[in-house]
Parts: sequence; structure tokens; C-alpha cells
Amino acid sequence: MPSEITEPKTWLIVGASRGIGHEFVRQLLNRGDRVYATVRNSNSKHDVSFWTAQNVDDAGLLKVLDCDVLSEASIARATELSYDNFAFHLHTNTIGPIICAQRLLKSGISIGTMTFISSDSGSVQLFREMEDGFAAYGASKAALNQMARHLAAELKRKGDSTTVLLLHPGEVKTDMANVDVAWEVEGQMTPEESVSACVKTIESKGPGDSGTFWTWENKVWESDVVLG
Repeated sequence: MPSEITEPKTWLIVGASRGIGHEFVRQLLNRGDRVYATVRNSNSKHDVSFWTAQNVDDAGLLKVLDCDVLSEASIARATELSYDNFAFHLHTNTIGPIICAQRLLKSGISIGTMTFISSDSGSVQLFREMEDGFAAYGASKAALNQMARHLAAELKRKGDSTTVLLLHPGEVKTDMANVDVAWEVEGQMTPEESVSACVKTIESKGPGDSGTFWTWENKVWESDVVLG
């Protein structure tokens, strides 16, 4: 009996130039899916080889788009919390992703699942009091969680079957995570390990899971999840 031919899925990865976003694009291209990858200031280096060294037959599988979720060209990180520093986190982690999602939903494109990369730092119930210096980051992820849940509830009321998920990818060894902290970081993974687990989690969910918060291990973040 001939094997069943599976149609490639289509993914949009916002923030694909490095870290977890880069790894999502690499793995999805390697398995033959279509990927729209957004970067800041795209140029000739942003072809298939930027994301994967494997011999991937492009065949239109990759489309690179310019998308900067920040309102300013660049903002220097401050050692202490400032207005600009707080705004940087909110624009990057909350406002930019939510507005991108709203624009996509208004475009008329059929969207099966929309996943927001969140963090355990944004958990309201399981507050991580040792994370000095991460207040703005944690607040921006908590705000993302609330906005995504409201988005999921609104889509349900409108009869839209799009699944909205929040996902904690775990502690991942990226350049963004390469900072000195005063607490022990346990269980760090490579981007490859995290994304491989995240894809499985995303693909296991359906409309009944919309508005829920999951970990890369496919475990619901029980303290913060709201079903309904």
C-alpha cells in the first residue's frame, strides 16, 4: 500500500533571526514545511542557508519578511529600570506580538493555531521572587498572557476556530540568556531540544485548548490557565 502523502504545513515565525525563532525556522524547513520568517532589515544573507545547513529544496518553502515590532530603531538596555527600558520590554514582548496577531486575523487568512512564546517569569501565581532585574520582562510576559487569553475568548465568542496558545519554551541556551544572574539556572536546553518539544506540543492542541498556557513538555501551566 502506498504511503500517505502529508501536505506541508504553513508557519509564520515572528522574530526568526536568532535564538528560539531561528531554531523554529531551521526545524520546520528541514521537515519540509512552508515558513514565513520575519527579521529586522532583511538582506541577501537571509536565504535558506541562513537557517539550515541541510540541503533543503527551497521550492518556495521559505519567505522572508521585514517586521520590526519595536517603535524605535534601537533602545540601549539600562542597568536600572527606566521608562525606555520598560517600554522596550512591553513593545517587544506584548504590544508587538499582539498587534501582529490582530493584523493577521484581520487579513482573512485561515489560521489554525496562533502560538505566543511566553515564560515562567510571566506567571502571576508562581511568582519567581529571586529574579532581581527581570521585573520589566516578567511584567511584559504577564501582560502577553492576559492579552492572548482575551484574544482567545473574543475569537470563541465570534465562532472563530483559531486556537490561541501560550507556550513556555523552558530554559534555553541562547545569546539572550547569556547573562549573569544571582540564582542557579537549572535544566538549560539547546534551542534544538526546546523547539523540537515545542512543535510537538503545538501540534497536539486544538480549539478546545484555546487560551491555555503550556510548557515545552506538553504540561499545562495549571496555576495560570483559564479554561472557558
